[in-house]
Amino acid sequence: MVRVRDSQRTVENQELQILKSDFIDNLDTFRLSDLTLEELANRYISVDKQSQLIKGLILLEARERFPSNNEFGQWVKTVITLCDDSFQQRNRYMNLAKFFKGRDMTGISITAAYEISTPANADVADKVYQAALNKNLSVAQIKVEIAKAKALPESVNEVNESELMPLADISIFKQYILAEISNLSKAEAIRVLDECKKELKKN
Repeated sequence: MVRVRDSQRTVENQELQILKSDFIDNLDTFRLSDLTLEELANRYISVDKQSQLIKGLILLEARERFPSNNEFGQWVKTVITLCDDSFQQRNRYMNLAKFFKGRDMTGISITAAYEISTPANADVADKVYQAALNKNLSVAQIKVEIAKAKALPESVNEVNESELMPLADISIFKQYILAEISNLSKAEAIRVLDECKKELKKN
């Protein structure tokens, strides 16, 4: 058991070293003044994404050293810098690292990556990841892909009384509705939601 854990820790240390190489060492290979505005923006996004992934890997490694979430949480409270991030954000970092460790994130924004790696989407995460890789999909498009992977209808109009989902699937349906209205104006989104409420009351 100890050997397995040591072996796993060695692999994780190697992964952290690779990320460090990409994240830090490459910063010394060019001057920022040599980059175009587009390259500067891309570098900023890349560094931000890598830093959040590294945070997740660090938290996962720390969690492995405690027998329970409660003890891990107590330790976190003793480290002021860790408390700068909320409990929810630390969990997001860890979920991100669990899913994307060793996976290519090209063309997947950090917000899309969080959507894919959330535990609620664990059953379809691999499928959605394959659909998103290299595509630069918006979060709204990612949510539509999740809805498709969970066999939800392509549009709200396709839901009829014979296909009404059980209450257990309401949270999934909510994600789908939010994806559908994400590109609408605030007033139009409110109108659509009001219509949905009326329909739900009828049924």
